Amino acid sequence: MDRAAAPPPADEHWAPDHLVLARRVFAYAGRLVVERDQHGQVISHAPLAGMAAVEHRYPAWARGPFGRIDPERAIPSSPGVFALVQDGTTRYVGHSSDLGRLFSPRGLGEISRREAQTSRYEERCRLNRLVVREAVAGRVVELYLLVLSRPGLVHRVTGRPAQERAEDVAAEVLAAHRGAWHLPG
Repeated sequence: MDRAAAPPPADEHWAPDHLVLARRVFAYAGRLVVERDQHGQVISHAPLAGMAAVEHRYPAWARGPFGRIDPERAIPSSPGVFALVQDGTTRYVGHSSDLGRLFSPRGLGEISRREAQTSRYEERCRLNRLVVREAVAGRVVELYLLVLSRPGLVHRVTGRPAQERAEDVAAEVLAAHRGAWHLPG
């Protein structure tokens, strides 16, 4: 008796809904999804390719390859701290004054030629390159967020912070969980 082929199993990727780093609870914000072609191959580009003497003028982080990266879920436009986790290991901890903008196409999501030529964008270029490398190798990078509220009226009236700053929280978490994707230092 011939049976119909069973459908392929659903995506069996599992990640915990929260992660505790340095006594802080980070919420799971989904995977970082790298754009692929119709055959499942990662689409990447090197914005500085074809320029004369690129190898001598620009460091490795600027040469790519880069890809288009989108978060699996919507990211709030709030300040906060983020953790990039791969295979259950925290690889990177960073902060942003606007997480939604950082993980949008105008942030980490796409790297332009201008950004690859400017050292101010080194972190974005390095992270994009690392996430693309993991996707090419068939590995998943998860995003965890610790969203902080924006300073409100209390901060404007008294001049004192109403809550912790993202930079301070990130430094505290980083001291306890320095990932392999950080620059030595």
